[in-house]
Parts: sequence; structure tokens; C-alpha cells
Amino acid sequence: MRKIQQTTINSVVKYGQTKLPKSANTECPECGNDASFQLKFDYQINQAVFSTLSRCSVCKEAVLFILIKTTHNDRGEEVELFVHQTSFTREPLERLASSARLPDDLERVYRSAVNVHNMKDWTATAVMANRVLESITGSFLSDNELGQPLSKQLETLAKQIDLEEPIVKLGQLLGKGSNLNNLLCLEKATSEETANLIIDLLDSLIEYLYILPQRIVHLQKQIEG
Repeated sequence: MRKIQQTTINSVVKYGQTKLPKSANTECPECGNDASFQLKFDYQINQAVFSTLSRCSVCKEAVLFILIKTTHNDRGEEVELFVHQTSFTREPLERLASSARLPDDLERVYRSAVNVHNMKDWTATAVMANRVLESITGSFLSDNELGQPLSKQLETLAKQIDLEEPIVKLGQLLGKGSNLNNLLCLEKATSEETANLIIDLLDSLIEYLYILPQRIVHLQKQIEG
């Protein structure tokens, strides 16, 4: 189990002098995202341990929360909140392997970053993340450009790569009468392989357009906060 800090409990409900958590923010044990959870404990005065299931606001999976009475004093009963957490293991982007070939050095340092994260070596994770970013820029930039600080390398990378091009090509691919348009409009039969590629495409679009910008903002708040 992992203890939930009081600072992440958003609201409480009172039973006499006892305050029970009503909602809290924490990392979801199922998906690993920072999520909100609504908590409904069935309070019994003579009971010391309570449990409830709450669905993650991100992945919608049910997560087990445990509430334990710890002390009783003049101000009421003190309680501690825990979330049941099995070992959360991140997996490399396996689904990309079938549709995108990473440069060997990039794939190697990326997998190393995931591995040290799963070993709970947070410092090594940060170091390897820096290596991953350097390897990404190294795939596109010239030797002269690689002599710049990493922040400048990423700015240069954005100028050299047309980030809008994939969306434009998708629009062209969906043109009237195209094979993809006929598939999506049910004018042509879809194979299992094509259906899998379509789902991969949707995953990538959602990741790029919605999830990545939110993660960058969240990371900035975490670092600056």
C-alpha cells in the first residue's frame, strides 16, 4: 500500500468529530497518471479499518483505497488513507515497434531509461531522459548544431521538422474517393491489420494533440511548484 498525503486530499466528510476523505488526487496504480478519486467510505463507529473502490478519472479503472483509524484524542479520531498499489511497471512503447523504427542508439537509451525507472532509481531516470533527448536531436541535427545546449537543440529541431506535415498528409489521405475515406465510410471492407493500424493512428493523434501538451504543462507545474 502507498500512503496518501494529507495535502492531496481535496475534501472531507464529517462523522461526529471524525473527518473522512471524500476526494483525493494521487498517481493511479493502474495507469500511472495523476488522477482524482471520489471516495465513499461506509463509516462504522466501532470499526478501525475501512475500504472502498474508486474509479480513476483518467483510465476509469477501479482502485482500492484503505482507511485506517490511528489515534483518538480530544479533537476526534485521526485517520490515514492508503491506496493499494502493486508494483507499477512501465513498458517501452511496444506498439510503436511494428510501425516505426527508432535509431538503434535512441532505442537503446530509451529502453535503459524505462528500465532504470522500473528499478526506482529516480536520479538515473533523469540522467537517461537527458540522454534520450540528446539522442533524438542527434538523429536530425548537424554536428555544428549539436554543439548547442540541449534547449537550443530542441528549438532548432522544431524549425527543421515540419510538425504540421503529418496532419496535412492525413487530411490528404482522407480525401474524397481515397481508400482510407472509403474504409472509414464503410464503402470498403476493413482487414484486421488495417483496423489495428487505424487504432494506432488514433492513439498517436490523441497523444500528440491532447496528452503531450497536458503532460508538458503538468511537468512545468510540478517543477516550478
